[in-house]
Amino acid sequence: MTEIKANKVGEGQVTDRTGRDGMPVDIQPLSVRNAHRAAMIRKRGSEEPPVPFLFRKKHLGMASFVHLFGYPRKESELYPAEFKDWEVTEFKYPGYLESLWEQACDAYRWSSFDPDIRGESDIMIYEEEIHGDLKKIPEKKHEDYIAAYKQKFAAQLAALSRCANPMVTGRSGFDIYKQEKANRAYQNRYEELRNWRDKVLKAAERMEEKNRPEEEKQEKAWLSLKQDIESSANTIHELDTGKCKGYRRALFVSSILNKVSTYAGKGEVEIVQKAVNFISEYNARVKKPIITARNKFFSLPETAREIREKLEIAKGQENKVFSFGEGTLVWNYGEDRLQILFDKIPEDDKRKELKSSGFRWSPKNKAWQRQLTRNAVCAAKRVLNLQTKQF
Repeated sequence: MTEIKANKVGEGQVTDRTGRDGMPVDIQPLSVRNAHRAAMIRKRGSEEPPVPFLFRKKHLGMASFVHLFGYPRKESELYPAEFKDWEVTEFKYPGYLESLWEQACDAYRWSSFDPDIRGESDIMIYEEEIHGDLKKIPEKKHEDYIAAYKQKFAAQLAALSRCANPMVTGRSGFDIYKQEKANRAYQNRYEELRNWRDKVLKAAERMEEKNRPEEEKQEKAWLSLKQDIESSANTIHELDTGKCKGYRRALFVSSILNKVSTYAGKGEVEIVQKAVNFISEYNARVKKPIITARNKFFSLPETAREIREKLEIAKGQENKVFSFGEGTLVWNYGEDRLQILFDKIPEDDKRKELKSSGFRWSPKNKAWQRQLTRNAVCAAKRVLNLQTKQF
């Protein structure tokens, strides 16, 4: 997907012309800094239709590339020295990191024989990453994401600029211990960007999943479960017919039972019924049943209905609260969560103990929480060292 954008930092506007959709667009000079994201170009001052630009289409060797332009079978080579004669009419994405171009190239001065190529590659790779990430993030958060990403990438480049390679700087007086420290600092900045990005994208994915229509959630969950069930059922059938050996049949039956039981425990009646129907239909096609009729698997729909009724009754209950010395323990029936709210941030050892006991921090609820079960209550009593018999 390409898009036409107004000029960014370092891009001089040439003139306004008409794009492929008939709308006026900003025409910008083709340059070393924007070539990696140029999609369509044409000769400056020409009225000819724009043609595709293929960045680094040919690799001639170590840090040696040739760019092409034109359509297949009529492609021609274009070298950086000729960029000044061309203009860009359409970009693949905006120049998110163009203001860091020089910093990216300078970061490799001590560690690469081709710092400009390495810097250019980094700008291209990370801008493509940003552009892809923005498709997964709500539009209202785009500016904040770009600003934060840019800040962390700049910190990564600053750390990289202190890293040196003796093949580039020369071995005389090379301080290996100082460079090991610099390399560790760079690795830390690199991992900070990676970890931050993963956290943001996972949060966006959770939010998208939360806002997804209930019918769509149900269908997605069922298709995933169906794939697992079908895989296990096929293996069981192959074991029964002698096509597969070396596995225990009972393990695959238990796998199906346990996975469907998980949904039954959440009151997911519709999904559980579909699973039972699937196995029933599968049984009808084979000589030996995948799961026999007397197996408790076939009673799971009834179990799911009973649990759903209990959950609906529980959701109408008023939250139960228990205060202890360092905070509050809350039975949140509406969200089906046991929550621990501390008066102050717990020590690192306590946080590790909470995590190992199944509790996770919820930024939304400002609480450590896990699904509301009897086991959760026992875990909370153990972690908080509560001796009470009130619950």
